[in-house]
Amino acid sequence: MARYDDLHTGTITLVGIVSAALTFVIIVAAQVLYYQFQAMEHQKKVVDAPLVLTNEMMDEQQTELNTYSWVDREKGTVSVPIEKAMSEVLEEMKSSQSSGSDSANPPSES
Repeated sequence: MARYDDLHTGTITLVGIVSAALTFVIIVAAQVLYYQFQAMEHQKKVVDAPLVLTNEMMDEQQTELNTYSWVDREKGTVSVPIEKAMSEVLEEMKSSQSSGSDSANPPSES
């Protein structure tokens, strides 16, 4: 018959092994959570960060390209919207090509 003051070594061993396994699982789970949160913070702060300076610079450049302004008042140089400037250059090129082709091919006399 077992005495009440005997140690239950089987129970103590079982509790020790279960406690060690549970501690190991908790440590691994804590590391997994840490690395997941770290990856989320990196995504939010670095990858998805708004490019405030770049966006502001792009807006300023778009405004500058699409408005009339003085470049040099003394020389009479102005800045025109880029679309308008491109269409004017295209018209000048068309007119110079048509006048150049007229002088190269004089009309034939009948």
